[in-house]
Amino acid sequence: MTVEPYIKAMLERVKKKMQDRPPMEPRHPEPQDGIYCDECRCSGWIAVTEENGATAMAHCPKCWERRQVVRRLKQSGVSPKDYEKYTLESFDGSRSEMAGKMKAMAERYLKEHIKGGPGIGIFGRSGMGKTHLCIAVCQELTRTCGEPHYYFSYRSEMPNLVKASRSFVDDYADAMEKWKTCQNLYIDDLFKLGGRVENGRLVDVDREELRIIYDIINARYLNHLTTIISSEYRLNDITACDEAIGSRIWEMIKPYGIFVEGKNQRMGGAQP
Repeated sequence: MTVEPYIKAMLERVKKKMQDRPPMEPRHPEPQDGIYCDECRCSGWIAVTEENGATAMAHCPKCWERRQVVRRLKQSGVSPKDYEKYTLESFDGSRSEMAGKMKAMAERYLKEHIKGGPGIGIFGRSGMGKTHLCIAVCQELTRTCGEPHYYFSYRSEMPNLVKASRSFVDDYADAMEKWKTCQNLYIDDLFKLGGRVENGRLVDVDREELRIIYDIINARYLNHLTTIISSEYRLNDITACDEAIGSRIWEMIKPYGIFVEGKNQRMGGAQP
């Protein structure tokens, strides 16, 4: 079968699947990805009429990007249901002065956001809500602005990239492509367990991991792609370990960068 007839047959199958579906009920049947949409009956596709009068299938403008986020999360081993809990509304900015500053910066960022503009960076102690806010920002970019985003879990993705970097050049290039080119990328827990810490400060990072992160950061820096970053380490310490990475990160997130400190909120401020 040649390519063109195959694509035509696939579109016909999708179209028939949509037509055969009964009117969508609020809670039954439940879509596999948990996303309800009356526009496409939870298929992710809609029929559109082209200029020549032909009918084609296109991504649903109401839900396609949200469905892609769910797919990417599953590939990263992250529960989509847990991910969706991280919203600006569910972040308690009143629990401390620092939490209030964090939430205010996130809200200002979203209000001032422009496509292809700077990202946001939150650095500092674990348990302060860095990941919560960064995910909330990402979800708003997708829901409100219609911009796709990728979630890069540093400890989940880095071993695979290190392995690919030791293999063939093409394998490494393929593994890096989406991280280098996606419109919005969130790097969660940058250098987590990948560096040497002395007196609470990052003093060195694994050379292979540095090279991989430099490749990602540099490509995104040169192409003006929005990058969101959270890390337990100070940006100054990251810069001391590798000035090229640190200085680029600063250029990519300013003026939306903050260092947070205080009591671990997950532990309710308890001290050992």
